Amino acid sequence: MELVAEMEATRPPGAVFGWIEDLGFYPRWLEIVTRATPRVDPGEIRPTWDVDLRGRLGPVARTKRLRMVRTVHDPGQRVVFERHELD
Repeated sequence: MELVAEMEATRPPGAVFGWIEDLGFYPRWLEIVTRATPRVDPGEIRPTWDVDLRGRLGPVARTKRLRMVRTVHDPGQRVVFERHELD
């Protein structure tokens, strides 16, 4: 799955970017992300998080835990996270 999001903000990019460059903030503003915890993996130099996603379709709800890595980080401009499982 690929998700691309765009938004128009009334604040300057530098003020908004801090909310999107760190997955730890996502549960505060993105409903599908219920938890995002930083993790340290031996040999991994990029910032990494365990992220819990929760989806609901009618009465059925499911949670999925993913390992996400920040693969692109251009401060104030662009950030990319990718799923990167170790198993």
